[in-house]
Amino acid sequence: MLFVGNPVFLLIPSPSKKRILFPGAVIESCPTHFTGKFQDPIAPAVNSDVNAFCEVGGKFFQQGAVVTEIRPGLENVIVFRRNGEPVSAESRQTYRVSVISEGFTARVDKLRTCSVVDISSEGFAAIVTERLSLGSVVKIKLDCDGQTIESPARVQAVKDLPSGQFRYGLLIPRSNISARNALQKISAGMQRLQLKRLRGAA
Repeated sequence: MLFVGNPVFLLIPSPSKKRILFPGAVIESCPTHFTGKFQDPIAPAVNSDVNAFCEVGGKFFQQGAVVTEIRPGLENVIVFRRNGEPVSAESRQTYRVSVISEGFTARVDKLRTCSVVDISSEGFAAIVTERLSLGSVVKIKLDCDGQTIESPARVQAVKDLPSGQFRYGLLIPRSNISARNALQKISAGMQRLQLKRLRGAA
């Protein structure tokens, strides 16, 4: 797996323990290293451990890797050293799929057209112009992939952005089964769509 032209999703560990998958494609490969070009600007620390995911025969596999180089420029190109053998990644873990380039929006509380940056079966992250209270429950209306989801959501995490805006993680309650099921379908659909795009660009 992870040969030239293969779509790849990169998982970068974070202090918040969120599992966000960043889509890209393999542009160089050898038995010990591979190089990926990613859609979104990301910069994991050199020598840090990451996981790369790839679809093979309709199933996901993961390859442990170590970041060895972030190439200069605006192409989002990163070089990795393979770390161990590929293993199956088929599980019930929740991964957040980056959707920055999809143009999805949400209404968060009274704030409309907030940009959605990632999504999973449990919730999503959005860029908001006003500060919200951590732990509070807000009403959300999410428009993405031709679907509209309305639900209460708990403000789970916040990151202050240089622009003066805020990135909030919003958790849909487990009791709202229909909303979570809809998010699961959208998240899985976005993974498939991004893989198809990456194959077409290879």
